[in-house]
Amino acid sequence: MEQCLFDEAGQPNTQPTEPNENHLPGYPRVPLHDGSKLLNFLERHLFSSDLDQIADKLWWMSKQDSKNISPLHRQYVKSRRIILTEDPKLHLVWIKDRIFIKPLPEYLLSPSFWTADVLGPSFPPATSTGTGTGTGTGTASRNPASASSRTAQRTRIRQSALGLLRSYSHLIQHHSDFRIAQSPSLLLVPPEINWPTFDAFIARFDADAVPDADVSPRYAYGEIRLTRLNFYAKFLSRSWYFHRLVPQYEDYFARFYAPVL
Repeated sequence: MEQCLFDEAGQPNTQPTEPNENHLPGYPRVPLHDGSKLLNFLERHLFSSDLDQIADKLWWMSKQDSKNISPLHRQYVKSRRIILTEDPKLHLVWIKDRIFIKPLPEYLLSPSFWTADVLGPSFPPATSTGTGTGTGTGTASRNPASASSRTAQRTRIRQSALGLLRSYSHLIQHHSDFRIAQSPSLLLVPPEINWPTFDAFIARFDADAVPDADVSPRYAYGEIRLTRLNFYAKFLSRSWYFHRLVPQYEDYFARFYAPVL
């Protein structure tokens, strides 16, 4: 039985909740037995269709080198503020004194996620009672087109997950980077993980272990400048911008008053 967040007196329950192996680590509302819901969730949180669709043109906007990622301590040397984002398309996108970085999801650091082969063709098991179109005895197993679609979706998710992990092998290269990642204001890496454990884990996903052919096309590049993405969005994506930032009034008026001041 899962632990309640409140005790019988109605006070917050401070006892740690036991992990539930039936749910995606870190996301108790995402059940592992519902293949369709699980894959859709992972794709939404890991895959960037906006960048992959224009990946063959990203060399217009960034150095064509997946190693073009400065470690976290170097971001501070460049006077950049690290801005958290859960949007995968903004990961490693920068503008002026800011760079957006997506935290490492807990499930990607969980051995059970990989040992269960969540992204494998036989997951969830045939005994799954999920109502989606997951694999097993559901509709997808009887519909070749649907099964092919799920296979392609799993490939996108796996390549995106490997790309995100590989990017962290560049972001966190030193103990100082790790301390920055675990600072209370960021928590890019869960606080219960220590440096030796993380260092040994992330080494399995460096550029020597994970080539560009194994990651999504976006991750063949490192950091990308937002101003260039916004400029080329008009031509490549037929959109006014890639990502709009809410302007600050001081920035707006500075354009008019700076010459006077």
